[in-house]
Amino acid sequence: MLAFLVIIPLVAFSFYIYAIKKTLAAIDPSCRTQRPTMAWLLLIPIFNVIWFFFLLQSIRQGFDAMLQKNLIAKPIDSGYHYGIAMGSCWAASFIPGIFFIAILPMFVFSILHWTKLSNARDQLTRDASGIQN
Repeated sequence: MLAFLVIIPLVAFSFYIYAIKKTLAAIDPSCRTQRPTMAWLLLIPIFNVIWFFFLLQSIRQGFDAMLQKNLIAKPIDSGYHYGIAMGSCWAASFIPGIFFIAILPMFVFSILHWTKLSNARDQLTRDASGIQN
């Protein structure tokens, strides 16, 4: 029972944090507003709910800055809105009686956001190689 309630979600969340870290690392260093390793602060309980929104904003600003500096050819969708929805459900899960209502959408939005992060990194790689050629 402990594995189902604590260990499995913690391992999955660690992979999600790693995806956020990789996305921050993919952003050109001159355009970053956060160091990629700062994503690991999401492991700090309670603080992580607020920090998540700052990381979302940093990823979005990084991609926007790369577009303004012509480092990428077109805007990249990093799943910002899915991330906001996931973070909102996560914050709402702390309200008594709302946890079980918020947990399913939080799970769905986190998967959608994770997919968008992966797609953004792939698009960044394609755009960077296309501009260099």
